[in-house]
Amino acid sequence: MMGRSLSLAAMLVAVAILLGRLTGLFRVLGLASVLGVSHANDLAILIISVPDILNAMLIGGAMAAVLVPEMHRRSQNISEQNANQLIVQSFFIVALVSSLFALVLAICSPWFTQLLASGFTPSQIDEASKLILIVLFAFPICAVTAVTAAALQGHHKPLIPAFGNLFFNVILLVAIFFWVTPESISVVAWAVVLAVSFRLLTQIISCFVAGTFHGGFRSLMQFSTLSRSLFLKYFHALTAIGVVVAFPVVSRSFASAFEGGISLFEYALKLVELPRGLLGAALTMVIFPRLSRIFSERDSAEAAKLISQVAGLIVLVTIPVTVAVYGCAEPVVSLLFKRGLFTAEDVANTAKLLQIAIIAMPALILSILTMNVFYARHETLVPFKISIILLSCLILLSLVLRDSMGVSGVMLAFVITSWIHFLALTISLHVKLNVSVIDGVKLKHCTALILLTLLGISFSAMMVKFISEPFLLIISSVLLGLVCFGAALLILKNHLPHFRRRLL
Repeated sequence: MMGRSLSLAAMLVAVAILLGRLTGLFRVLGLASVLGVSHANDLAILIISVPDILNAMLIGGAMAAVLVPEMHRRSQNISEQNANQLIVQSFFIVALVSSLFALVLAICSPWFTQLLASGFTPSQIDEASKLILIVLFAFPICAVTAVTAAALQGHHKPLIPAFGNLFFNVILLVAIFFWVTPESISVVAWAVVLAVSFRLLTQIISCFVAGTFHGGFRSLMQFSTLSRSLFLKYFHALTAIGVVVAFPVVSRSFASAFEGGISLFEYALKLVELPRGLLGAALTMVIFPRLSRIFSERDSAEAAKLISQVAGLIVLVTIPVTVAVYGCAEPVVSLLFKRGLFTAEDVANTAKLLQIAIIAMPALILSILTMNVFYARHETLVPFKISIILLSCLILLSLVLRDSMGVSGVMLAFVITSWIHFLALTISLHVKLNVSVIDGVKLKHCTALILLTLLGISFSAMMVKFISEPFLLIISSVLLGLVCFGAALLILKNHLPHFRRRLL
């Protein structure tokens, strides 16, 4: 019964996330059509991303990573009311701290803007900082939304948070298609504030309905529930997740040195984010609470089984998708983006970046799983250390490769760093916690999966050279992806008995 309810929850959340990601893609397509690859679009992308960047780096992912396991521990060992008090007190503290932080950023907005877009000229920084002042109103709203989302996840009610991106993107789409022009980018900023406010309202209502706040307002000013160790874990998780979120932000800042660089980088990465966001958010909203509860019950065998099955599914999906997208990148970009102010040259440049970016997709999704395993075990220090080191690696690689390869070098630095990050997390997970990401797959089988991916990409590269018809190239890439899917399934099902039984 538990497995059936988990599968149903995962399916509903996956549908909600898929709709959110699709509308996010439509939002990008709308901006591409209305603004093209231009400075105006760079501004629009920048201001849309500011609240979520701040939230993810300073509040969001870390909030769920710390609060969900702590809620489960307190519900079992103390009381449900104590767990609810933790949520309510966290809500008000986050609201206060994030508001003060937003005020500081507003005072220092030119410096903050230069940090996000280091390639902008002084006049462009002045223009962008005025728009960022508007969207900073949205940051405290996003911050407390992270608390309500964590509370709902902890109570196994992830559906409304999963619909959050859909609500956000629909409001922005309306603004983009009806009111946004190159001369009225401020409309986007105010639409962001409205969208995040509506998203928070839906989650607050859901929290009251689910009883998440029940008894939480009692002894509101007694902060004994907020221990020093909890703050320390939060700081570690905050830094680890925040730095990972900073990877594309740092890369985009380097890309801003080129005209339209932010736009090109965002277009390519958005197409990678579609499958990554779908699987990654499902992992965080559905698998992570389940994994946290299993570890709190000290059922290591069940935890290993769940981790193995999820990792196997990720590998099975991402290898063929990577191969297929690499081959048909240009016709897909042309089909999605080539309209309005988006030119054929923009299509070629975006497709080139997409071919590089898609190679990082398996690592990006698997990194989410490995970090969730660490946090479910209340281990935050190791991901913290790894993320700090890898951020330095990204900055160094970006500086070196940007000078020799331009925007493509920035994207390549992002891809290399993403893979090193995943490998470092996987090795540390095995050494520190004795947990294997894919239990039962030996070194030779991992080598076979890597060779399969490299061969698939090589065949895709050859197809691009010999097949000029876009439709035929898409069909060939899909067929090659299916072949890779079959080969990956053959490798996985022979060495993952739990995964094989679930498939069959």
